[in-house]
Amino acid sequence: MNKPSDLLFETSATIAQMLAEAARLFEDAGVDAPKLAADLLMMHYLKVGRAGLLLRKDDPASASLKKGYEVLVRRRLAREPIAYIMGETGFWDLDLTVAPGVLVPRPDTETLVEATLEVLRGGGTKAQRVVDLGTGSGAIALSLAKACPEHTVLATDRSTTALGVARENARRNDLEGRVSFIQGVWFAPFAEAPLFDVVVSNPPYIPTADIDLLEPEVAVFEPRLALDGDADGLRDLSLIISGCRTHLKSGGWLLLEMGWDQREAVRGLLEEEGIFDSIRFFDDYAGNNRAVRARRKA
Repeated sequence: MNKPSDLLFETSATIAQMLAEAARLFEDAGVDAPKLAADLLMMHYLKVGRAGLLLRKDDPASASLKKGYEVLVRRRLAREPIAYIMGETGFWDLDLTVAPGVLVPRPDTETLVEATLEVLRGGGTKAQRVVDLGTGSGAIALSLAKACPEHTVLATDRSTTALGVARENARRNDLEGRVSFIQGVWFAPFAEAPLFDVVVSNPPYIPTADIDLLEPEVAVFEPRLALDGDADGLRDLSLIISGCRTHLKSGGWLLLEMGWDQREAVRGLLEEEGIFDSIRFFDDYAGNNRAVRARRKA
């Protein structure tokens, strides 16, 4: 590994050579998808797309370009998530702002969105009242609001940082006013509110002891509050499930993201609560159990 005082791209004459060197550094450091990371960071720095990068690969590597790109590359070598470095990521059909202090939306969570849309689109023409608990960047709530504008969507988070990012994402995707963002923990803001037709959440579900075993991008940089589900990973899943007794309509639906190995534990929580039927699990793109859907008995 080069020392901090080294110039990473001192011998690179062109952008193509800089990209090759960055990819090599990333591979040596164990960074996932090293070539893609090198390309994405250069595209971000140059403010061009894939085609624009291809057109500029033979351009000379100026001193200012080397200096600016090196800053980004060093951040990635330190295992900072590329979404934080770029300040944005894609999710479903949205372009989202992301920032430190807010969980980076993952493709796995699109499984939860897809399962929720199946419920909403199967509910006939009646407008439904939907809440996304622990919205983070707003990824789930905004995806639902964009796809189903006829429904009322609310979203909560305990973090003012997350809510600020979520509101920015509503503006960025022309969805301002389509989601009501409310500060609070799970159902706490709704003590006097009408019941919900649909409750959806991607809560913390990683066991505390497992977090430090994850890749540095997650364990070091992402907010532990959004990851830590207590000793067994089930604390917040259990709180939301039990909260549905007070806040979910009869015949309404609960949808939750969960850990790949939590299927039977989550099934047990739902059955123990005694108010749910029609329990169904959904796999993510890798074929792992990732979401669960359950209906409150009519």
